[in-house]
Amino acid sequence: MKSRILFSVPTRHHVEIALDELDGLQELGYTCGQFSYAAKEGVTSTPGRLKVIVQNALSLIRTARQFKPDVIYLNSRLEALAGIRDFITISLFKTFYRQPVKFLLKSHGSDMAVLQSTKGILQKLVLPYLRKNVTGWLFLSSEEKANIVDSGFLPADRVFVTKNIVRTNHFKKDPAFKSKLNITESTQVLLFVGRLIPEKGINEVIEGFAKLPHNADAILIVVGWGTEEENLKKRCQELGINEKVIFTGFVPEQDVVSYYANSDILVFPTYFPEGFPMSLFNSVAAGLAVITTPTRAAADYLTEPVNCLWVEPQNSQSVYNAVQKLLNNSQLALSMRDNNVAKGESFSKKQVSLELAQIVNQSIKL
Repeated sequence: MKSRILFSVPTRHHVEIALDELDGLQELGYTCGQFSYAAKEGVTSTPGRLKVIVQNALSLIRTARQFKPDVIYLNSRLEALAGIRDFITISLFKTFYRQPVKFLLKSHGSDMAVLQSTKGILQKLVLPYLRKNVTGWLFLSSEEKANIVDSGFLPADRVFVTKNIVRTNHFKKDPAFKSKLNITESTQVLLFVGRLIPEKGINEVIEGFAKLPHNADAILIVVGWGTEEENLKKRCQELGINEKVIFTGFVPEQDVVSYYANSDILVFPTYFPEGFPMSLFNSVAAGLAVITTPTRAAADYLTEPVNCLWVEPQNSQSVYNAVQKLLNNSQLALSMRDNNVAKGESFSKKQVSLELAQIVNQSIKL
C-alpha cells in the first residue's frame, strides 16, 4: 500500500513546485494532502512570527488527525530561521500527535555556515533535534549533499538529491512577441530573470552587455525587481545602453513564461548559493541558449557547450565573451537550444515525481 503524504504548501515562494509535486505523486497512486507552512504577510516581529509558527503547527496537528499521514513533507531551507521554525513545528507535532510519522525535509537552498557554528541554540538544540527526527533530507544539488555528508551532520543514506518540477508544456511561441516590444524579428533577445541583487549577477550582465559593439542587433530584457533596480537603470544611462535594455519590474510567475518562450539567450551569471534556480531550468526547458555559472544544480545537469557556456562569477568580461560567442555562432546557439528542449524533459512532472516516489519509498524503510 502506498504512503499517505501531507505536503507543506508555501503561500508565496515555490507554491507551484509544491503543488506540482503533490499532484505528480497523486497521479502515481499516492494519497496526498496539504497544509499551510509559511509566515503571514505583514508579520515581522519576533513574537508575531512565533505566534504564526505555533498556529501553523497546531493546524498541522488537526489536519494530521483527520488525514492520518505516513509522511509529512516539509518545504523548507537549511538556515537558522527556517531551522528554528522546523524545530518548533516538529516538536509540537510529536508532543500532541502520537501516531508514527516520518518527516521529510526538502531544502530550497542551504546556508552551510549554520553547521559550522559551535555556539547557541542552533548547535545545542535545534540541529541535534532535527538530525534525530527528520528521516530524509532532500537537497537540490549533489554539491549540497556532499557538503552535508562531509560535515558529518548526516549519513549519506539519509541525504537525497532531488529536482524541482518544470512545467515543460507551458512554453508557447508568440509570433507577436517582438513586435509588441517594437523590435525587429532579427533582433536577438537576451534575458535575465531574477531578483535584482548583486549576488544574482545582474551587474555583470549589464556591464557585459554594454561591451557589445554599438551596432549589435540585440536587446536585453531584465525581468524582476529588487534593491538594485534604480541603480541599474542609472548605470544603463551612464553606459549609453538604456534604449537597448528593458526593465519589466515585477512580473507574476505565470506571466514570466512568455519571456522564457520567446527569448533567445538566458544570461544568468549568479553567484548566489542557488539550489535549483527556476529561471535557469525554465530557460533550459523553453529551449534558450544559456550563459551561466557552474554552481550547484547547474553543474549537475548542464554541460558546455551542449547546454550552456560557463562564465566566471563577478566577471563582466567573461559574460561579454560568452554573449559574443553565441551572437556570432548561430549554429552553436541553435544546437544548444535543441539540446536544452530535450534536457528539459528530465525536469517534467512525470519524471521528477517518479524520482521523488523512490526517495519517499527509501525513506519509509529507514
